[in-house]
Amino acid sequence: MGKIYYCDYCDRSFKDDVEARKKHLSSLQHAKNRTDHYNMFKDPETILKEECSKIPCKRYMTVGDCAFGTSCRFSHYTPPMIWELQRLAAMKNFKNSTNQPKNGWPNPEDIVKEYFENVTDLSGTEDRNSAWNMPSRLVNYSYLPPSLQPVTSESMADCNFDKWG
Repeated sequence: MGKIYYCDYCDRSFKDDVEARKKHLSSLQHAKNRTDHYNMFKDPETILKEECSKIPCKRYMTVGDCAFGTSCRFSHYTPPMIWELQRLAAMKNFKNSTNQPKNGWPNPEDIVKEYFENVTDLSGTEDRNSAWNMPSRLVNYSYLPPSLQPVTSESMADCNFDKWG
């Protein structure tokens, strides 16, 4: 048996030859499924912009059902749904404009930028052990396993990994 082509958008398999794949990829059902898939990942601003340009679907607003579904050229969003989209878009714009940390966490891009702007000379003789504070209970033990010893540049250069247990 020959190769099988599986389409993730349509959730179906068929014989993999050029003609069959071309026929499937140009079909209306595949195009609809692909569009529906990518519509799930649109941001609220884009959805709001698209839905505000459409007029409401009369059938969907009166009956609550439309034969065209997501491919309908009219809007299926109710006024409360539009207000919610406006609120989400406004919140996103507010967060972007103020550059406030999200949920109390700093912005990762700012951390990376600060790290690369404040590069220090690592060849200096300053002791870099300040980041590796040994607990006070372990200071008196002279034979600690390497995994519990503070990391220094000398210990990394002289490290013999075969002796680790």
